Amino acid sequence: MNLSFNNNSTLQNLLNDAINSGIINLDEVSDRVYEMKNKKFLERHPYKISKNRDGRYSSYLPDETKPNNRRKIVKSSLEELEKTIIKYYKECDEQQEYKKLCLRSLYPEWLNYKSLHTDSGGYIKTIDHLWIKFYLNDSIIDEPIQNLDRYKLDTWAHEKIKENRMTKKQYYNMAIIMRQALDLAVDKGIISENPFTKVKINFKLFYSVPKKPDETQVFLIDEQPLIEKEAYKDFEKTNHTACLGIILAFQTGLRISELVGLKFSDINEEIEDCIHVQRMEVRDYHKNPDGTWSSPERIITERTKSLAGTRNVYLTSTAKMIIEKIKESNIQNGYDNSGYMFINKKGRMTSLCFNDRIRRYCRTVNISERGMHKIRKTFISTLIDADLNINYIRQQVGHVDERTTYGNYCFNRRPKDLTAVEVERALVHNF
Repeated sequence: MNLSFNNNSTLQNLLNDAINSGIINLDEVSDRVYEMKNKKFLERHPYKISKNRDGRYSSYLPDETKPNNRRKIVKSSLEELEKTIIKYYKECDEQQEYKKLCLRSLYPEWLNYKSLHTDSGGYIKTIDHLWIKFYLNDSIIDEPIQNLDRYKLDTWAHEKIKENRMTKKQYYNMAIIMRQALDLAVDKGIISENPFTKVKINFKLFYSVPKKPDETQVFLIDEQPLIEKEAYKDFEKTNHTACLGIILAFQTGLRISELVGLKFSDINEEIEDCIHVQRMEVRDYHKNPDGTWSSPERIITERTKSLAGTRNVYLTSTAKMIIEKIKESNIQNGYDNSGYMFINKKGRMTSLCFNDRIRRYCRTVNISERGMHKIRKTFISTLIDADLNINYIRQQVGHVDERTTYGNYCFNRRPKDLTAVEVERALVHNF
């Protein structure tokens, strides 16, 4: 009797029915497949299996280091001897697969392994975008990993830098895939050492990015009051606490992801007159079966951006006043005050509520648009201008290294005319 099926789903449904009804036993099928594979391994064995006079069994295995390119094996039983033979040919096949294994086939396993070591779906998505941009159409990902030596990798790395005019940061973000995937290859026994560790980059090839003008990175001393006044006006009109959150950001320097993760219970939790910063909002992504990524879900995770991020931030009198106003507003609006500080009728506010507002305020007061992160830069620059100890500032803002604080967050907040006055005051003397 001939059977035909219109599609694979029909066959799959029949198989599922057979399994569920007990007609097909998966364990028995698995055992049968295992036996058939072992039989094929034994059929590949070119040497005779003999029973010795002492009752033991012997044969040979290929070995180029021995006379006649073979070595003798002796076992107490035929079963043990066959197990040894089967194991040898399995390992040979694995080695052959390893010789053919390339970065294209290893990447999905490495990405999954990488995702186990972070709770940031956004970071994994970023890595996958780097893979698509810099690797997917590069022939190196089809080169057997065992063929990748220092010379090939050195050439590849320097070509990437030149072709894409990479900065140092861009290069190291891109290269993490190659470097760590080869580390995984070492762990799996595919290669004995990672040749990428021997690649030495000529740092002179990196492209430098000029530091952006100060007035685009912070709110100048005559701009901050305008933004705060606009936020107060908006709050009086809407009773929306995101308006007050913008003012609180100027007083605390929190990352926007940390601001939306605040709870009233964080106040004075560990230190008097401080708020305990201990959680943050992250964008959680999931990779779809077709390789695309889902839209982000903004969730709270019980950690901060770095180990130095978990900290106690001093609350000024203004900050305390703002927090009290937020609490009063939540009560007036009928929101639950036992949880997050920034909530609305839908629940916890996300960072989108704040970034949209701050940009609107900029347009209203007729200054160039800046986001919430520029408030953080303003806060840090203000503390530096106040001549506070740099280690204290570093601790308050959650930086691991003060070089980050100085290098990326130190900007002049004075407008040009006032800057000129200060330069005159500092340098000009009467003779």
